[in-house]
Amino acid sequence: MRKICTLIINLLFVGVIVAQEKLPNPKIGKNEMEVSAFIFGDESLVFGGEFVYRVSVKKKWKVGAGILYGADYAVLAPANTKDVDGYGAAFTDIMLFSGNREKWCFGSQIGYGIYNDDKSTSYSNKTLGGIYYSISANYRSILSKKLLLTNSFFIGHRAYNFAYLVGFKTGIVF
Repeated sequence: MRKICTLIINLLFVGVIVAQEKLPNPKIGKNEMEVSAFIFGDESLVFGGEFVYRVSVKKKWKVGAGILYGADYAVLAPANTKDVDGYGAAFTDIMLFSGNREKWCFGSQIGYGIYNDDKSTSYSNKTLGGIYYSISANYRSILSKKLLLTNSFFIGHRAYNFAYLVGFKTGIVF
């Protein structure tokens, strides 16, 4: 299953790059909103979405804030236990763009995440919190004069479970 997902993601990524028109980037030096879906894995598998609003600081820099929420699936959970928990985070975001069309960019997010663990019996507090941070490499495809499609590979860390994560994110910038 993991190999199939990786193959589909890679084919979509290459297809979007090849099929693109030579339109100017409509978001250079302007504020933007991004709505995206993500998948990442550490010791569990998380599917979710995020919303980010960014303000242009300089021509190549944007800063913003956002929220994310995901369904955290315990991959190796026993059959008789609940294997889905919620995970959410509020974060700040910074992006550095490269090139004259600013299609490639590098980003970083840092914030506070909350995880609801209903299945653990080793402690009384079922809600855990901790620092969440990630760094990413992003490619933006110009879909129209007002929309961009962004694809990102990212690595990060959720402090409550001391596990590093690797993921993929795709979304619309408007």
